Amino acid sequence: MSAATGLSIPAPVPGPDPWAEVRAARALLLRVGDSYCPALERYISSVGVLEAAEQLAAGVVAVELAGQVSVAGVRAAVAAVRGDGEAAAECGARLLIPEDPQWPGAAALPGVVGLWVRGDGGYEVLDAAPITVTGSRAASPYGVHVATDVAGELAGAGHTVVAGGGLGIDAAAHRGALAARGVTVAVVAGGVDRADPVAHAALLERIAERGLVVSAVGPATLPSRHRARGRARVLGGLGRASVVVEASTRSGALQVAAAARGLGRPVMAVPGPVTSAGSAGAHRLIGEGARLVTGGADILDALGTPGAGMS
Repeated sequence: MSAATGLSIPAPVPGPDPWAEVRAARALLLRVGDSYCPALERYISSVGVLEAAEQLAAGVVAVELAGQVSVAGVRAAVAAVRGDGEAAAECGARLLIPEDPQWPGAAALPGVVGLWVRGDGGYEVLDAAPITVTGSRAASPYGVHVATDVAGELAGAGHTVVAGGGLGIDAAAHRGALAARGVTVAVVAGGVDRADPVAHAALLERIAERGLVVSAVGPATLPSRHRARGRARVLGGLGRASVVVEASTRSGALQVAAAARGLGRPVMAVPGPVTSAGSAGAHRLIGEGARLVTGGADILDALGTPGAGMS
């Protein structure tokens, strides 16, 4: 790809990269579609990764992309991707792509162009029966308590706990898994070198020591509402099941549940007080068929692994 000439995008493992050209193309396409863009996904599927990147880098925006991708946006993406290799090297990030043998085999990630990852956990943690735990950013003490306990039980049973790295239920899930000496993966809406909120920088470093920090957008990218929608798809796809702990009817956790359900993944939800608006979204999911769970044991039983590996 002419636009990627000279690009050095870090591969999952050191040494010669047999997919260097494709990796560079995917890095550019991640920049072009750095928020949820179904039209771009369809275009890539239609013409292929290399052709899509080549055409876009040449300033040719296909008619089917009109309204979602602009020439100015592509130019900005080409400029931004040239700094991704250096930014990734500074924070130890690598670009994992579907062509890599390390791509999570159990995950259903249709349309995901690639995943930037950093951390010492090893790529196998993405295949260690991951379970997504999600919920409200404005979590109550009840929600934090339940999420912490649930994540600890799942991690103790050998499951990787996947969450969004944010406030509330996300943070409680990550901390619960870490307290159980388990592995957790944070899927963030911005670059893997950024913490959102900034106060979670230390938490993300702890996560990276045993697990991974993952993002579907390039390094140094700021999180946004549109990018959070893309994160929801990754959260729903990485987990073999998704568990919603405390969510209002407008919570982004419902997007994770919708993504999981759309991929045929089990969705579970924890009930809360009927008087709590913070549990109304979880209750709605249960009414729509999500499995009601009250703790880690219920989740393990639903997955057919009751207490497996628990100490």
